[in-house]
Amino acid sequence: MEIIDSHVHLSKFGHEGKSFAEVRDALLQDMKSSGVAHAVIFPDSEPTGVVAGLDECLELAEGNPALSVAGTVFVPAVGPDDLVKLRSLAATGKIVGLKLYPGFEVFYPIEERCHPLYEMCVEHSVPVVFHSGESLQLTERERLNHPYEIAKVAKRFPELKIVIAHFSQPHIFACRDVVLANPNVHVDISGLAHPEVIEACGLGQIRRVLRQVASCRPDKVTFGTDWPLCDVKLHIDLVISLPIPAADKQSIIGGNARRLFRLK
Repeated sequence: MEIIDSHVHLSKFGHEGKSFAEVRDALLQDMKSSGVAHAVIFPDSEPTGVVAGLDECLELAEGNPALSVAGTVFVPAVGPDDLVKLRSLAATGKIVGLKLYPGFEVFYPIEERCHPLYEMCVEHSVPVVFHSGESLQLTERERLNHPYEIAKVAKRFPELKIVIAHFSQPHIFACRDVVLANPNVHVDISGLAHPEVIEACGLGQIRRVLRQVASCRPDKVTFGTDWPLCDVKLHIDLVISLPIPAADKQSIIGGNARRLFRLK
């Protein structure tokens, strides 16, 4: 069974005192021990020295066939130069998607300043991944990345491939409804198996909404973990536990991400 982790970070969380190169090496080692064949790295849009930014991720992933990188940008300050850079990276295959961080950053996904970014994604057939749901306990900011806000983008840009990250927990039922109602919206399960998320949402509720989406549209669910914040095996076990056909579990754990991000 091919496992593709479509949501990881080069983060010093749990790797304090290490360089980003050492964090990358730890990721590769964890991938090997967990049987993960490929990972998509999401950079931080505001590099702080804790999570690697875009340029660092590109440098550290270069030449490694097991790693791909998504682009990102700090939306509140986005400008023409950012778009030129991202378009060039997408055109040359150096990025396989675009990660945006509403909630961590103060903007709504439907805002006009985001539209050129979406047009770029459509032009180069790469997905946009939205951080959605919990935002470091900034509960008042969850309105910015709620699935209903992302649905507005899906309707405005029907050719845009969209991924709602983290199943928008704790808004998992709204996320389910948006994914099933919009043909171009997908979801990743990163973080859903974290013990704190299970405590907040309930394992039964999490398995229920996952089963509901996977039973109707198994092609819309992608595997991700939010490494190093979350455990890979717990997320694999969550998918394996679902009462769905084995072929659909394989699609979720590997095939969907390979197709969506056009991984080689």
